[in-house]
Amino acid sequence: MRRRSVRWSFSRIVISSLAEKRSILDALRRIRFCVGAKGWVFVQPDQKEIHMANPASRWIRVAAFSDIPGGEAKAVRLGDSRSVALFSVDGRIYATDNQCPHMGYPLARGALRQGVLTCDWHGRSFDLEGGGCFNYECDDLQTFPVEIRQDEIWIQPGDGQYKRRDEHLRLLWQGLLSTERWTISKAIALLLKGGVPEEEIVEMVLRHLGRHIASSDENENGGGVSRLINGLKVGRRYQAADRLMVLATAACSVAGEAAERLEVMSLPEPVAWSDIDRWTHMFSRDGQGGRIERCLFTAHHLHHQDKILPLLYDCAVEPHFLGFADNLLSFSYLAEVIESFGWERSSELVFNLGAKLLGRKRGEPERFRRDAVDCMSSMASSIEALTLSSNHIVEYDEDAFVADLLSVNIEKSFNAIRAVLEGGVKLDRLITTLVLLAADRMARTPVNVDAGWGHLTMELNLAAGIARPQKDSSRRLGWCSRTVGLISRPGHSPLR
Repeated sequence: MRRRSVRWSFSRIVISSLAEKRSILDALRRIRFCVGAKGWVFVQPDQKEIHMANPASRWIRVAAFSDIPGGEAKAVRLGDSRSVALFSVDGRIYATDNQCPHMGYPLARGALRQGVLTCDWHGRSFDLEGGGCFNYECDDLQTFPVEIRQDEIWIQPGDGQYKRRDEHLRLLWQGLLSTERWTISKAIALLLKGGVPEEEIVEMVLRHLGRHIASSDENENGGGVSRLINGLKVGRRYQAADRLMVLATAACSVAGEAAERLEVMSLPEPVAWSDIDRWTHMFSRDGQGGRIERCLFTAHHLHHQDKILPLLYDCAVEPHFLGFADNLLSFSYLAEVIESFGWERSSELVFNLGAKLLGRKRGEPERFRRDAVDCMSSMASSIEALTLSSNHIVEYDEDAFVADLLSVNIEKSFNAIRAVLEGGVKLDRLITTLVLLAADRMARTPVNVDAGWGHLTMELNLAAGIARPQKDSSRRLGWCSRTVGLISRPGHSPLR
């Protein structure tokens, strides 16, 4: 009947040319008819799967029976986000969701004993056949029907359509506010399993971190941004479930209370960039972070995004910030945030933290720090006047430079910096010296002695971090040279 129906319908089509009739006939011959659960369906020749009216009832081939030796497990990907765990037990194949309902660990790595599957991460146990969880604080595990067809494993995965995105995003936000590791990890596991892009999850974490920093009375030194960025870097080295664990750990490291706050509005026009630049420097010297934040929002509103990060760097290397070299590390991480996620996603975090760092209270400096500030102030203008991009010397008296740098004579240290820069030594070469120097000093410090490991770590990170402003623009080479002063004398007690 159906074939006659097709012919009858075709006979009533009005054909305008013989060529058109031939092309329609060729198309009809290529159609393959098959029987599905809901009746007849047709499949195009290049399709590998039969798409029936009810996708929840379809069966798919996932592996060969011989692929899974007895007593072992295998993880199989279904599309980009779903993963199924297959278990071979006493000649029978079982199929479950590969993500533990507790916190997303891959169950194909779990332990199986007498039909009980136990997750290796937190010990949650499940009935392998029915999926029931034996721990009350865990959801049941999803299982799938299995059939063996001519040594091939077929499963019925059901309707994989994800419908709880908004609910799980709210769960993640609640976990970040409450600092509950279980809630954060659970939400991220569910979102990734549902196919939500990782960038969207990180965007929420960034927004939370910005709100947390803005509403916290604690002295935020950018540690949260550091932990998040480094966590994401580590995560890029892993795939699938391993990547999930690293992402969840990074999110947990920045969790904390975050109050709702009024929207920061840009300043009424007319406002020029020269005004924003002048005001930000003034408010930074006066320690008025709240006013800096509104200046940065105004700059963004006026489309001066390309000037904001240079302004932050410029303020951070002012002599009065000698002893607060961690600012430079934080701005380096913020630059990576902008590079990775763009201004629209990261602006709130950049403005909140940037204003807080530049507006931090510095107090009255100790005598040796006052001397260091005076030395740095006296040499700043001459260093800025140098054309450092033309420096080309690679070989220089490195030992003499290091000896002066590590001397207890502050003036001698700063004069050594000025001498090598005026002498034409390439900034890259100086950065290499500083990195090796910091690493050498760390290696010579006994691990069982509290001999300033934190300070040495800061020097190593700063030396390596100078490359960031240098990479951004050749105009910022002057900042790098002034940063050398921050590294050589980081504001702690003189080294002996």
